[in-house]
Amino acid sequence: MVSEFRIEIDRPLSEVYAAFNNPDNLPRWISGLQRTEPISGTPGQVGAKTRQIYLERGRIIELVETITVHERMKRFAGEIAGQGVNCAIQVEFVDRGRSTLVVAGSDVRSRSIMLRLMLPFVRASIRKRQGGDLERFKSLVEAGELS
Repeated sequence: MVSEFRIEIDRPLSEVYAAFNNPDNLPRWISGLQRTEPISGTPGQVGAKTRQIYLERGRIIELVETITVHERMKRFAGEIAGQGVNCAIQVEFVDRGRSTLVVAGSDVRSRSIMLRLMLPFVRASIRKRQGGDLERFKSLVEAGELS
């Protein structure tokens, strides 16, 4: 099952893209994200691996993101793995002149039988979180609070 979100941001593509690709901004708009740490490769480029440290209900969760596609000002895709779950993500940026359409999608898969049984609930939770994260991103970009 794939979740997809479309959000129109009232800022030009160059601003939206720059804000999205600045790793210092990520903890400001992604729920629970405490910090990111480069593991290998050139940050932001295909093949780069980054550790993402989250605080969830008092527990530290570590995930590893691998960038699989990065077309400047157009598209970003990656694979996030950890805690028995893999999540393929992709984000497309559509230039609309004075605004930018962001289309974000994700596909969550589980490697464990127990988690597969819980996957419908996990997906619903992730979908709700992603929608909130994108709304927060939109608000911060439009307010000029992300660079």
